[in-house]
Amino acid sequence: MSLAELVRERSLLVCVGPGGVGKTTLGASLALAAATQGRRVAVITIDPARRLADALGLDGLDDALRPVPGVGPGSLDAAMLDTKASYDALIDRITDDPRARRRILDNRVYQSFSRTLARSHAYVAMERLHDVLQEGAHDLVVLDTPPTRSALDILDAPGRLVRFLDERVLAAFIGEPAGGAGAWIRAKGAEVALRLFGAMVGDALMRELAGFFEVFFHLRRGFAERASTVVAHLSASETGFVLVTAPQATHLADAAYLRDGLLARGAPLEAVLFNRAFHPDAEGRPIGPGPAWSPEAEVDALDLPDGERASARRVLSAARALRGELAVANRAFDDAMRRFAAAAGPRVHARLRLPILDEEPATLDALTSLLERASAL
Repeated sequence: MSLAELVRERSLLVCVGPGGVGKTTLGASLALAAATQGRRVAVITIDPARRLADALGLDGLDDALRPVPGVGPGSLDAAMLDTKASYDALIDRITDDPRARRRILDNRVYQSFSRTLARSHAYVAMERLHDVLQEGAHDLVVLDTPPTRSALDILDAPGRLVRFLDERVLAAFIGEPAGGAGAWIRAKGAEVALRLFGAMVGDALMRELAGFFEVFFHLRRGFAERASTVVAHLSASETGFVLVTAPQATHLADAAYLRDGLLARGAPLEAVLFNRAFHPDAEGRPIGPGPAWSPEAEVDALDLPDGERASARRVLSAARALRGELAVANRAFDDAMRRFAAAAGPRVHARLRLPILDEEPATLDALTSLLERASAL
């Protein structure tokens, strides 16, 4: 399956990869490519960079999906996940009672959870994805995930959330009876543990913690149901994962960890994009060794004053040396990419490389042309 077929036939594309390889930009390019095919597309990114918003023609990005102007014949909406703002928006969506909502938002444990915990972003990304998918307003959703290991947290988040919201665990914190054989013994054990914990953290924080768990105890069923729905979407035949990396050793090492983690989880990894993967020549092709040539012969063929010949030879010699270095780098990149792609398995249909650009895409036209520069590995 080609990249064009992927953006035409899938309903969910999840872009994963190390940080600093252009993953967010390529995710936006994939979304734009689908929109130009006439599809209704939403791209959800975790990158707050102003440059991406500028390239999409927006004055900024936040949790709310906003239409990208100048896209057709389809449509493109974009949103950026900011952990705290996205959690607050989630609470607004799932809590009908204004007083209960205020109680959640003012809870210090919730505030810390929604701002600072490393995996909080994974949880809220899954909730935001669920919300967009359930609305049914888009033919394709492109999710740009956090870098490397955090991307695996995205896949694991629904299951972790269900375990976190286990009724027996939360019941111990808020005093609800869990029931069943041995409930009294378990309750007494939990009471002792909680007293010890309270002595360590203080009564005030313990009350805040109990309030936090009480809120989630009553919301747990909805969280669990949404988590199950997201798990089903991530493994559906209409979903594809796109791994974006670069051929440098450090990026490939991080990407290999992610690739193996995806394969171990049965994620449908269908494309590997190697960004900044080769030094291009004037026609956009990878620079190779080229034909042998002599700077002296080239200079001698020119009608130059004697005083300029030595300078011209030095310039051409430096150019020949640089081309040789770039050709060697391209060959090394090519070998590393082929080894990496071979380990990804036969299901990866698209293995593409993109050139090193003089500057990052900063307009819709530049985003559109980015994928047009891709070539098969």
